[in-house]
Amino acid sequence: MDINYRAHFDATPDQVVAMMTDPAWWQDVHRRGGGTTSNAVVTDDSLSLDVAMPAPSQVAKFVGPTLTAKQTLSWQPAGPDNSREGVLQIVPHGMPAQADGHARVRADATGTEVVYTGTFTVSVPLVGKKLEKTAGPHIIQAFEMQQDAGNDWLASH
Repeated sequence: MDINYRAHFDATPDQVVAMMTDPAWWQDVHRRGGGTTSNAVVTDDSLSLDVAMPAPSQVAKFVGPTLTAKQTLSWQPAGPDNSREGVLQIVPHGMPAQADGHARVRADATGTEVVYTGTFTVSVPLVGKKLEKTAGPHIIQAFEMQQDAGNDWLASH
C-alpha cells in the first residue's frame, strides 16, 4: 500500500524537526491512539522508540490484543533552503509487516509543510493485501493524530 500524506504546521522547519525528535511528542501522538511508547533513544537528529498499540481486530488474530513495533525516524542535515529529508521506518514485532517511508519538511508561505511518502506491506500469503487495505484508515488516523498533537506541542513550546 502506498502512503502519501501532507501536514502543515504554523512553525519553522527547525521547530517541526525538533518536535518530531522529541519523545514526549511521540508519546502524546501514540497516547491519543490508545498506545504507549518506551525505550526512546534520541541521537542528534534521530529517534528510535518502541510502540505498543491496541491491535485492530483483523491483526489481533496474528499478534494478540497488543501490536508492538519499533519506530525509527532519522533526519538528514538541513539543506540551503532549511528543508530536511527524513527516513521513517516502523517494524511490527511478531508480524511480517513493515512501513518504510520518507518525510520532507520544508517552509511554505504560512509555516512548514511535512510530506510523507512510502509503503506499508504485509507479507502474509492470501491475506496480506487485504490487511494492507484494512490498515489504510488507521494510517490516516495516525497522521491526523500527529497533526493534532503537533499543533498542541508547538503551541506550548
